[in-house]
Amino acid sequence: MTVAAAVLVGIAGALFAVARHHLGLARRSSVGAQSESDVRRELAALEREGWRLRHSLLWHGQGDIDHIAISPTGLAFVVETKTRTYEPRHLAAVRNQADWLHDRRHRLCPRGALPVLCVTRGHLEHIEDGVLVVSVERLPGALRARAGTAARPAFLSSTSA
Repeated sequence: MTVAAAVLVGIAGALFAVARHHLGLARRSSVGAQSESDVRRELAALEREGWRLRHSLLWHGQGDIDHIAISPTGLAFVVETKTRTYEPRHLAAVRNQADWLHDRRHRLCPRGALPVLCVTRGHLEHIEDGVLVVSVERLPGALRARAGTAARPAFLSSTSA
């Protein structure tokens, strides 16, 4: 009976560990989905100004392109969403996505495609390794300024990229 009890406790412990791991993944997925929803909501303002938006576009690489915003001037922005932090590999991935979009879908973006990494929990706007890294509340203004569809706010013109 003792051996059977030990086996059952071992199985229960293993099942608990697996369940805990999957609950953690589900929480992270939920946070990521909320962050993408926040970016989608901010980009919606651009759509009312004549921009075209695409979300969750499949591409040849791993995963999907989170968002594409195409300005009325023909310049596209490939937007990767991150909640708090990012790594150099995320910058490289969004650069690859922008290159792919311009090369394979040139009709969508005749003036090119620029990579953007949007951090939903932070306050920033700068260029890093050729990628515009911007917080969600600054995203529409930063895209407008780079597309030439609106003037850059004075408080950003001398301090940010």
